[in-house]
Amino acid sequence: MFYNRVKKTAIELSPCIHGARLKESAEACGKSPDELLDFSVNLNPLGTPGLNKILATACKNISDYPDNRYSGFKKAAADYLNVSPENIVPGNGSSEIIRLFAQTVIEPGDKVIMPSPTFGEYEFQCRLFGADIEYGSYDNITNVKPEGCKAVFLCNPNNPTGNLLERNKVIRLAKKCISSEVFLFVDEAFIELSDPGESIADIAACNDFVIVMRSLTKIYAVAGLRIGFAVASPEYARLLNNIRLPWNLNSIGLAVGEHLLKNNKNYIDRSLELIRKERLWLASKLGSIRGFKPYPSETNFILIDAREFALDAAGLTGRMLRRGIIIRDCASFGLENHIRVAVRKRSENRKLINAFSHVISEWGAELAKKEIGKALKRGVTERSRIDCEYYPCHFEGQDCTFCFCPFYPCKDERTGGELVHKSTGGEVWSCAKCSIIHRGDIAERVLESLMEGKKLKDVWKRVMEPNL
Repeated sequence: MFYNRVKKTAIELSPCIHGARLKESAEACGKSPDELLDFSVNLNPLGTPGLNKILATACKNISDYPDNRYSGFKKAAADYLNVSPENIVPGNGSSEIIRLFAQTVIEPGDKVIMPSPTFGEYEFQCRLFGADIEYGSYDNITNVKPEGCKAVFLCNPNNPTGNLLERNKVIRLAKKCISSEVFLFVDEAFIELSDPGESIADIAACNDFVIVMRSLTKIYAVAGLRIGFAVASPEYARLLNNIRLPWNLNSIGLAVGEHLLKNNKNYIDRSLELIRKERLWLASKLGSIRGFKPYPSETNFILIDAREFALDAAGLTGRMLRRGIIIRDCASFGLENHIRVAVRKRSENRKLINAFSHVISEWGAELAKKEIGKALKRGVTERSRIDCEYYPCHFEGQDCTFCFCPFYPCKDERTGGELVHKSTGGEVWSCAKCSIIHRGDIAERVLESLMEGKKLKDVWKRVMEPNL
């Protein structure tokens, strides 16, 4: 059997899960790709700069091989970062650069350190070449002791958390790695959408044990062209250029890459301004959704802890897709019930928040119908709901008809409800003194209205208001 002759690590590994499965998502929800808003990919919300002219010119040359030395691209990338062309290693996107590094450095049994959670390609590529992985927290990654390992990986800003480490902290880690002759691989794919001043590309340019990876995918929204590069010392870059695949940049990607690196300073400044403004707005709106805890982010995406949300991440992702919104379930990062969303333009961000609102109402109405029906069959429940997953909106001693009141939180004191202090801090709307929804006749009328497809606000006016 051929498996007996194949590399064991190749058989044991499963490919990383990434976002950007637009066609697959469209087929799953019965929509066309153009009808979907993809918040699972973290591209520049300004979109791709105008490329019609450069694309037209590049297409005229597709019958010719590009010059595999890529001197024009190397110079453009070097000028962009104020390093030398001898420091540049062109790559077919970031994944190829990670593979090239691992292929060059990693041998079976080598120990590699990386934070968790982080971008999955580091682990995949290192395990493919036989490495043993040691994990640490991102907050503590600059304090690791690199002695005895082959490489340390750092994503800055980190994907999926959005954390950005200051340049001086990364330099301290670089110095430790250099003195221990341990390779430090720093992925700066998102740094231009965060704070380019925190880059250590200049450090990589003059140290044999530091390599920095950059990507044009995110900042210029050209994911389909696969354009990236690494910055390394002249000697290390020469080695990587010797063994990389020939013609790893095609002629169109090459032409577009050179053009973008030379001509878009104003575009990047406008992008950073938009991202900072929209990230603040979006984080505030996400934080107001009950059960969502957005992490602080310093780049163009936001990680959300949804462990206290009513739905699990898979269920929420599926319901959002049916509304034409793709979000990232972060289970592949080892994060249970976490989701990640990109920061986009205001109109699109509003659609995201509105979709979350509709999903919550939809799910609440479905659950209410189910639970009201049960309650009507058994009569008003006589047991406390202190064990409910939505506690503390329910309190000890409260008899509850609904597992999830479709009007919660109504914040209407005429019901008897009130804002109370939680033991964990902050305030929450308590239904403890509300008895209206517990009445069988009210519950039955609410159920009938919901089953007729009435909107919640209309059910409130029709059934609840007359009894307040």
